[in-house]
Amino acid sequence: MSGTTAGPAAAHRRIVLLGAAGTVGRWYRTHLTGAGDTVTTAGLSAGTDHDEDVRIPSAGLRSAVAAADELVLALPEDVAAACLPWLAESARPEAVIVSTCSVQLPLFEAASELAFRPRLRGVNPMFSPTLPSRGQSVVVIAPESASGADPHVSRLSARLGAGGMTVSVMDPAGHDAAMSVLQALPHAAILSFVDALLAAPVDVATLMRIAPPPARTLAALACRILAAPPEIYWDIQRANAEGSARRKELMSSLQGLDSLVDADRAAGFHAALASAAEQLGPYAAEGAQECQDLFELIQRRRTARQTGADSSPGTAPTAAATRTDPAEEQPGDR
Repeated sequence: MSGTTAGPAAAHRRIVLLGAAGTVGRWYRTHLTGAGDTVTTAGLSAGTDHDEDVRIPSAGLRSAVAAADELVLALPEDVAAACLPWLAESARPEAVIVSTCSVQLPLFEAASELAFRPRLRGVNPMFSPTLPSRGQSVVVIAPESASGADPHVSRLSARLGAGGMTVSVMDPAGHDAAMSVLQALPHAAILSFVDALLAAPVDVATLMRIAPPPARTLAALACRILAAPPEIYWDIQRANAEGSARRKELMSSLQGLDSLVDADRAAGFHAALASAAEQLGPYAAEGAQECQDLFELIQRRRTARQTGADSSPGTAPTAAATRTDPAEEQPGDR
């Protein structure tokens, strides 16, 4: 086992981490396990204790799960769901299972159908775990029936808070509804933008040479998606049951804008912008300043490249460099 155990006074938990080699698995181990814990790792990686497909567990992995206090599913949604039946058979009733999936409700519903004995909870970092965690938002997911005194929610929240992260507790349905807005919707908009960009009657090199900051920002967001394994963003669109509604709302909004322009209704356009600013409330001013800061950063980087001085290490990896086994979650931008 790759974990270490502290002295007898330390809190000792036996943790099995499925998908341990992925970025979420490594993030979880760093921030949500302690020196007093024994951590057993599993996944398709030579560096794990159990180098195997976690959907088809060996006797050794089943044995480790049977002894565990906590089981972590740092896995894509479909792989995590495929593990539930054998986890239901092998895990102790006293154990807690923690899912890191971007979509949580289907897993909670599947666990309920299996008459799952272990308690299921969720953790979703609202950022790429390759970024610094301090100051970031993380959602802890628990059923509505779990009270604020739930020991697992309290422990997860305390550990995350100690790491400087902001914790919100949500039920699975509320979490997934929020993710359809915060993940499926913006990714759909970004992918649609780059698709239209590439279909434009102007070559890409010319477009990017003269692109103003808003266009460069959208293109950069698209490139971040393109640099990650496509399974990540496919799961975000496919796995969230409310994603379809968000995509249809996006299409409806574009059709509404098109209708305003076709009818030359400037007043309607102005009213729509004023209404959006009012509904955004205090964030309207805060977001405008964040955008200004971002645009200034883009300009500094462009100027540095033009003068040959850009040697910053933050260049995004190529898609080929980031591809990993799809049975382990490797998110780019959650």
